[in-house]
Formats: sequence, C-alpha cells, structure tokens
Amino acid sequence: MKTRAFALTIGAILLCAAALAGAQVDNCCYVDRQCHTNQDWINGWHAYQNGQCQAPAQSGTTGGAQIDNCCYVDRQCHSNQDWINGWHAYQNGQCGAPAPSRPTGGAQIDNCCHVDRQCHSNQDWINGWHAWRHNQCGASGQVPTSFQSAIRIIKRTSSGVVIGRAGGRGILPSTSNNFQPARGQIYSWDNCCDRIWQCNSDRDRAEGYRALQNDQCALPGLISIVGDPNFVSYYEQRLNELKNRLPHRYRYDYVLNGLDKIEQRRNGRRSSVDVGDRTFYKSWNGPSVNGWDRRDSAVLVHEACHVHRYEAGFTVGECDDAGFTREEVICREMELQVLIELAAQPHIIEWSRGSLARTRAGIKTVKTGC
Repeated sequence: MKTRAFALTIGAILLCAAALAGAQVDNCCYVDRQCHTNQDWINGWHAYQNGQCQAPAQSGTTGGAQIDNCCYVDRQCHSNQDWINGWHAYQNGQCGAPAPSRPTGGAQIDNCCHVDRQCHSNQDWINGWHAWRHNQCGASGQVPTSFQSAIRIIKRTSSGVVIGRAGGRGILPSTSNNFQPARGQIYSWDNCCDRIWQCNSDRDRAEGYRALQNDQCALPGLISIVGDPNFVSYYEQRLNELKNRLPHRYRYDYVLNGLDKIEQRRNGRRSSVDVGDRTFYKSWNGPSVNGWDRRDSAVLVHEACHVHRYEAGFTVGECDDAGFTREEVICREMELQVLIELAAQPHIIEWSRGSLARTRAGIKTVKTGC
C-alpha cells in the first residue's frame, strides 16, 4: 500500500508540473475546480478521463471576447458534454476550422463576410466561415458568380501560373516546361531547380541542390499550371471547381499538397504522373465538354493520390502488375467519390464505376510491360 500511495503522490506532482509547463490539458483541475491535495489531483485526473468535468463558462461569443472553445469554431454544441469536449479540443489545438481572419490584399476568399454580409464580432466571422463551407452565402444560398474566381494567383507568366498559398516561401514551382533548360543553362538531375523549382539566383540553386539530396523538392500548398493559355485557363477552372463547389475544401488542399505542377504534354504523348517530381503531364486536345470537365477535376485528385501514396511509402515494384492494379484501384475509387461529390451527370458517374470495376478485375490497368 505504501508503494501505491507513493506512486499516486508522484503522479499528482507530475500532473502539476505538466500544467506549469503548458502540457496537454488532461485534468479537471485545470477546467472546473480548485485542487489542493494529492487526492484532489488524482480525482481530477480520473474525472477528466471519464468526461466528468463540468462545462466551462461559455465565453467569447460577442464583440472582441476571446474564443476558447471549438464550439465557436467548427461544431454545433447543445449539451454540457458537447461544450466540455469543445473546450478540451480547443486547449489541445484540435478544432477543425481555421481561425476566422479578415481579408488582406489578395487573400483567399473563404468566408461569407467577404461576399454578402458585414461582420463585426468574432462570432460573425465564425458564422460567415461556416456559411461559406456549406455554400450558404447570399439569399439564394450560392456564391455570386463574381466570386467564383477566388483562387489565389501567386504568379502569372507567359507560359504558366502559380496558384495556392505561398506562406512567405521565396521559391515557387516552375512556370516553364520540364526538360527544356534555357540556352547556356547548366542542367543537372541533382537539383530541384532543374525539375520543378523556379530558381533565380546562385543561392536558390544551392538550396535546390541540398533539398534534392534530402528528397525535399516538394512545395506543399502551391501548384503551377504550364502550357498554352487555353490549357492554363482550363485547369485554373478545374482547381476553382474543387475549391468552390465542394462542401469542404479538403479535395482542393489534397491536390495542392500532392501535385506541384500540371503540365501540358505535347506530340500526342499520353497523360501520366511523375510521382517523384510531383508533376501531372496531361495530353491536351482542348477542353472537355458535356459535363466531362468535372471528370478532369476529379482526375487531379486521382493523380495527387498517387503522389501522396508514394510519399507515404507505398511504392510499386517495376514489374509488379498486381501492385499497379491495386494502386490504380485505390486512386480510381477516390476519383469516383469526387465525381459524386461534384454532382457529375449520372452517365459520367456510371462510366467511372465501370472503369473502376474493370480495373479491379485486372481488365483495364497500367501494365508494366515486363
């Protein structure tokens, strides 16, 4: 018994120390009670594990008051337990929604406060963010047409465009074609600058060399579209569709964080994705029509799927036909789901289902040729 009592005492002391160090909240003593003895701290810890803390005051709902609960950020809370869970989630940085922010300059539009209403309090901004996510801006519940081009343009050149969230990053994805070094340029496979980066100085090239040695050419949150003007415009629209038409933006973010470039493929060569260079090479005969443009939007998610899986360690051997089929099935399933979310026409969804079924059966897949 002495050993157990000593262990509990040490545990209580460690809980106090964790609180002072700013560690994860895991005790009701930080939430709804004053704890003075070892037993108080032990009881508080057990109460937290069993969800028995009382709901903290519901503060931060008006004016400039502090937001301290995920119930104001990413969820609807109706019971005391909802509010307790929301408070704990906020303390541990587990709210799903980003903090509401006012627009600055060319900032991304992601809130009805930028579209159809005046917002003055934190709660106004949170409500506006939720309304945007659920396509409820405006009396009609739709985002006005003038806001459909809300995707953030970082840089535009004669041959391409960079889209996304720069986040202060100096190096961007290249807006020129791959494998075509400029006259007099020293080309090297050992540098991110000769693959997907745009480098403008010796310092950039030095960083590109170091990055490639550590397999760190990825530029998450950014994507370039490279090709003829009509190709660039078409794929801007495809990214806009993923960003603006879906109830959640995670498909758009998934593409931005998986692909660094969408590049027009010429000379009749078929479309393909280079998972190492995070580049989707797209054959181009002009825009798809009759609803098939939504399939092109879904294909971006499909190709990003291959890159994400590669970077997570799911590689396929050079002559592994079964592995190629399995990989293609996973990403085709994601493509089909996006088509459903985009409310594509029924015959397009059924075509995708059939394509998936044939791939799963090994009838339609990528063959290694080994």
